[in-house]
Amino acid sequence: MKSGNSVIRMVAISAIAVFLYGCAATGGPLGLSPAQEQALGEQQHPQILAAFGGEVDDPQLNAYVKRIFDRLMATDPTLPEMEVYVLDSPVINAMAAPGHVYVTRGLLALGNSEAEIAGVIGHEIGHNEKRHIAKRVSRSNIAQIGTVFGAILTGDADTAQLLGQGAQLYLLRFSREQEYESDLVGTRLLAAAGYEPLGAAQFLNTLGNWTNLEAQIAGVQQPPEYLKTHPNSANRVARAAQEANAIRQDGASETRRGAFLNAIDGMFYGDDPVKQGFIRGRDFIHPQLQFAFTVPNDFELRNSSQAVLARSSSGAQMQFTGASSEQGPAALINAASQSLKVNLGTPQRINVNGKNAAAGRGRANTQSGAVDVTAYAIQWQDASHWVFLWVTPANQTLRLERAINQSVQSLREVAPGSVSVPPATRVDVITAQRGDSASALSRYMAFPAYRQERFLIINGLGAGAGINAGERYKLVR
Repeated sequence: MKSGNSVIRMVAISAIAVFLYGCAATGGPLGLSPAQEQALGEQQHPQILAAFGGEVDDPQLNAYVKRIFDRLMATDPTLPEMEVYVLDSPVINAMAAPGHVYVTRGLLALGNSEAEIAGVIGHEIGHNEKRHIAKRVSRSNIAQIGTVFGAILTGDADTAQLLGQGAQLYLLRFSREQEYESDLVGTRLLAAAGYEPLGAAQFLNTLGNWTNLEAQIAGVQQPPEYLKTHPNSANRVARAAQEANAIRQDGASETRRGAFLNAIDGMFYGDDPVKQGFIRGRDFIHPQLQFAFTVPNDFELRNSSQAVLARSSSGAQMQFTGASSEQGPAALINAASQSLKVNLGTPQRINVNGKNAAAGRGRANTQSGAVDVTAYAIQWQDASHWVFLWVTPANQTLRLERAINQSVQSLREVAPGSVSVPPATRVDVITAQRGDSASALSRYMAFPAYRQERFLIINGLGAGAGINAGERYKLVR
């Protein structure tokens, strides 16, 4: 969970399968002039930064990605003006907004060459060149953009993301034709810039392998954020490769793997424990925001870029996030009722560890049966609040009620320097020695399981691939 919540942001846990609210594309007629399109991008830029952790605080990494971007842009003087940003998020994602292109450090960590990252950036440039976003926005929904309360319902609570209604505009799934069109633009830019034009196809292949492994581990079919908006398929990989071979130009085609590995060596992988908090047993601790809380027994915690999530084997789920309200906790409970489409009743004034708070409860019927929804809003400091949202199967609510109340009451202040912060996990680029193997090197990977499988995928290697002495490989540790 990142620092800095400046607008109200809440998300419905997947058990409340009762609504989907957001700034959805209507497919209506194009209602934006180029100037309006650019103004929209400027308006939504701060929300996208806020939703994905802001820009990475690494001038060298930012400058490196900008050089890739500038190299692509220099190949075509007719491209519209835009800038590139590296987002401080472990989520694997890339986005385009009018005048803006974004890649996350999570996406960079999965890449294996500069040509691959250039392929992703070129694809996003293609969305802007072809004005795909403007074509998906009609006059009827322009008025909705920028509202401060958005709720997003996802298919899996572990990957729920609070993106804000404005940021969600740029996470819409593009049509197949638009994706192929952007693939072609990206491949053309790669070739014109002297990169290996297969870069985009190679990254899509790695991403597909990573997605399949994550689904296998989780036992779900839930793609990462990038694949929700940029659908991956064997056909698309094959088509990107076919386009690359057809457009390949005479002369050198660079991958610049060495330069890429130099740029990401030492980059944060996953959460920054100081800026985004960390999990220790049943405790979630955020040193920078100076708070901590404890979840009940049988709840497994997970930190995301916008919220802290937890769920139990009984099907109960929890989300903890920040909100801002000048009107106090009760107003947030009322706002949650409207957004969730669940009547949480008249907010009840309560006290949480000496803090002014409010609570509300309601029941919703879902495809899985009745669930009880309980929301707690705690005024932390002035307009800054913390919000717990609990969803429990109706037949489990009474049993869990006491434990949930204790968890809410466990929200507490943490003094700076009072907790031992675990070391951050980073990308570590190493040079293989004689006798090294994938099995041996993967033991250094900072994952509880599937270490060798992850090592092979993040290095673009197939199953059973050998390790060559003197070559460089990525570890996460």
